[in-house]
Parts: sequence; C-alpha cells; structure tokens
Amino acid sequence: MDFLPVELVRLIFQHCDGPSVKALRETAGRYADVGYEYLIEPHFLAVDWRDDISRLRSIAGHDRLRGAIRSLTFKFGKIDAYNNACNSNTTASIASFDAWHPTASNDDEHGLSSPGSPCSPSSPNSPLQDAWMRYFEIQVATRNLPPLHARSALLAEAFECLPNLRELNINLARSPYDFPLLQDVFDTRGNTTPNPNPSSNNSKRDREQNCKNLNAIIGALRHAPHLESLSIDQLPLEIFRLPDDRRHWLASAPTFASLSRLTLVLDPPNGLLPSARARALNGLAAVLHASANLTHLTIAFRNYHRPREKFHLSFRALFGGGGVEFVYRRLTDLKLEGVTCGEQDLKRFILRHGATLERLRLGGRGAVASGRVTGGVHLHEGSFRGLFTGLRGNMPRLQRFHMEGDAQAGDFMTSSREMYVFSPVTDDQWAPLDLDLDMDEFTISGGRYGGEQREERMTPRIKTVNCLGLERFLVQGGEYPKLGRTLMV
Repeated sequence: MDFLPVELVRLIFQHCDGPSVKALRETAGRYADVGYEYLIEPHFLAVDWRDDISRLRSIAGHDRLRGAIRSLTFKFGKIDAYNNACNSNTTASIASFDAWHPTASNDDEHGLSSPGSPCSPSSPNSPLQDAWMRYFEIQVATRNLPPLHARSALLAEAFECLPNLRELNINLARSPYDFPLLQDVFDTRGNTTPNPNPSSNNSKRDREQNCKNLNAIIGALRHAPHLESLSIDQLPLEIFRLPDDRRHWLASAPTFASLSRLTLVLDPPNGLLPSARARALNGLAAVLHASANLTHLTIAFRNYHRPREKFHLSFRALFGGGGVEFVYRRLTDLKLEGVTCGEQDLKRFILRHGATLERLRLGGRGAVASGRVTGGVHLHEGSFRGLFTGLRGNMPRLQRFHMEGDAQAGDFMTSSREMYVFSPVTDDQWAPLDLDLDMDEFTISGGRYGGEQREERMTPRIKTVNCLGLERFLVQGGEYPKLGRTLMV
C-alpha cells in the first residue's frame, strides 16, 4: 500500500465516504497528505440555521480545500408552526399532526403539541415532543444569525475563491431540517408518487426575504464564471418585476451564458396585476435569453397557493420578443410543467428545437396535494391530437418522450373537451417507475384561465393513461394511439 502511485491513491480516496477518508489518512503519513483535500465532500449544503456561509468562506480561503467543492445547495424551506402547532381546538391539532405523520398519533404515548402549550403530551419522550424541541432549537439558532442577504459580500468572496464550483441548487420548498419527523412535514400525506413535493399547507414563505436571499446569491454568481448547472425551486415570479432586480440578475449574464443546465420552478404570487405580470415575464425572458448555451431546460410553474391552477403562458411572448424567435441551438432536453397555452404556440416552440431535441417531457409532479393530480399541461386552444401529429416526423433525434399529470385540451365551455390523467412511467432522470395508482383517490380540475375552477371526480371508467403509446408514435411512427375517453361536460 505504501508504494502505490499517487494517482491510484487519489482514486481510492474518491470512492471513500467521510469516515473512511479519516480512517485511511490515519494509516500512513503519505496517505494523510494525499487525503487532506478529500476531507471536504464535493457537495456543500447550506441552511439558514447554521453558520454555513462563514464555513463556506473559510473553505474557499484554504489553498488546498477550496478545489474540493463542486456542488452547492441552499435550502431555505420553513415550517409554518402556527398551522402545525397545537391551538385551542385539540381535534384540529390532532388532525394537523396526523397530516404530518400518519403513524404519529396511533399510540397513546405520542404527543400532539409544542412544549409548554396547553395540550402538551403526557409523555416527555414522544416523537412529536422531540420534534418540536428540535424545531425550537433551530429557530433560536436561526434568530442568532444574520439573514443571508445581509452577508452578500461574504458570499461573493466565497464564490470568487471556489474554482471548481459547477453546480448550484437553491431550494425554497424542501426540508432543511436534520430531524426525520420535521422532514416529514414537507411531504404530502398519502401521495402515491416517489419523492413527493411539499404540501402547500405546511410551509411558510416570506416572499420578500426569499427574494432578497435569491438576489444575494445571484449577485455572487458573477464570481462563478464556470458554473454549468443552476436549479431554483420555488422562484417567486415577482422577483423579475422591478427594474433594479432585473438589472441585478442580468449583471450575472456571463455566468448564465456558461450554463448547460437550467431548472426554474416558478411560484406565481396571488393578485399580480397584468402590467406587473408582463414586466415579470419580460425579466424572466431576459434571463432565459442570457442562458443561450443550454442543453437541458426545465420551466415549471407551481402555484403553491392554488396547486390546481395552471399558469397562462405565451411562448411567443417569452421567446419571440422583438419579432425574432429565440432558439437554443444546443438544446437536447426540454421539460415544461404547470402551464396552459395554445396548441400552435406550443408546437412552434418545440419544433424550433426539433433538430436537436432528444428528450421531451410535458407535465410533472406539480405542487402535489393529497388526492389531486396537478402539474400537467393544458391547451386552451387546439387539441393534443393536433399537437402530437404536428410534432411527429419533425424531431429526427428524439429518443424519449414523457407526459405526466392532468392534461386537458379545448375550451371549457364547449360540449366536449379532452381530459386525461397521465401516470408517470419514469422519474426525471428517465429511470423507470412501477406505480400502481388507485383512480378512485384522484380528481382532476378544469376551468378557463382567470375563471372559476371546476372539479370533476374521476370515475373508474375514465381510466388513467400513460404516455408509452404517445412515445412510440413520436419516436417510431405508426397510428395515433387511443389515449382514453373524451369526457363530455
């Protein structure tokens, strides 16, 4: 072992976890020296209840450790303690905690509330009691630290000294907590798909602070010119509304130009006026246009206040401003989720990239709520048959297609419209899934943009379909598949 080449020793360290690295370094002085840089894992996680920004800056300032970090994730999700803590109605509290954890209230020993409240559990060792104690400890730690946006200069210094940073993930929806029961709060009870998205009822969102924190991170991006992948989950759409914020984001245009992967999950606010909405979409378009070298693009709209509502989107306005249609020349993977658009508008946007597209996904998990299918794509004009027959034969490199979620086409006021529920057959990395969905537990929603939403109860004779037939049609050709029944309303 002492005579192994340095290259082979490095390869061994690359396949070791943290404890193994430390143990291997203790075996010999030579291994201690070679393994020094592997003390830091390549993925760095930052949360707002630890002083991770200072730790990141310290690593970035170390000559031998700064090169270890290749991926950085910020998690800023919050629990709404008001909705999940015990209140004056004990029954409501029990229901709230049952939504947290289906098995939490099955035993008498399990508690129901936060420490010191009128409904404190009789047993001090209950899982919920432990969870609340951990939660309040985290809250105290959070209050003792300045917010991220107040440390933007420190963050920029850290980014400037991380030469191998290639991937940045900003997540406002996933659990940042290290306690299992607190992590369960972010999962939807009874959800049948893997890796469910957080329930819209269980997370607290300070949109103004989220915008400030995001602006601080984006401001630091100008010091990360080699970034390849950027993902933002639950990006407030209104962040692009103000001119100063738009200019702030576009100051990092060189970094956006270096990206090959971009995932934006946008959260539209309630009550956004049409003029403000137009300005926000113009700002979003500017960021998308600055990311001109993308190979993978995901645009998703998830309304966490109204999970079933789709966002009315014009691809012509978003990618065709000034009369020039914007095209990603290298785009191979495209995913669109949670939008309602016209058949011709969507078809033109996809066909603009038909020469390079290899994988196409329409729809996704959405802002999952128990018992409801969300995240699909709606056509307020045209039909799915017209869309897919128009795409067939015009994407020569297409290898995979996937469709998921509630799918509707046609005017809501017409005598008939297409309504389907597409069950997932792969995950976002195209790994196959084996899901057995019980259709009696699902509903789909319909409605015109800006109008009242209607909910239709799924009956067993209106079957859930999958996209395998459509995938064969788009990739191999043949007859248009039978997707199911057209729902008469």
